[in-house]
Amino acid sequence: MEKQEIIRFIKDIQCKFPDVIPLMDKHESWALTFRMEEFANLTTFAFNENKVTNALKHLSYMSLKLDSASPAELEYIDTYYVEHLFCKATPIGIEIGWPLVPDKLKKLYLDFHGQAPKIR
Repeated sequence: MEKQEIIRFIKDIQCKFPDVIPLMDKHESWALTFRMEEFANLTTFAFNENKVTNALKHLSYMSLKLDSASPAELEYIDTYYVEHLFCKATPIGIEIGWPLVPDKLKKLYLDFHGQAPKIR
């Protein structure tokens, strides 16, 4: 049941953000965790490329989803989206992106990483 719920969640992301489909399609259809991480990558790439409008749409979607998320969806948002944000960030991406992250998502990030992303 949880697997079907996550599949629906990922399909909803793909419908709302079709740019993520080629990134997700690099992975097997059953590799749901990697597919969710690709949505985090797409958000991070938007930070890196100063595509603030796109990044805000992704972040807003995930922040709103958090309000109604099932336990399985919450795990995916926390573990495979939020924790993966900024993994491929440039210094500019971090500088632009971190202030855009909604407080609810920032809390999840800080709970895992213990600090804001560092500019390297």
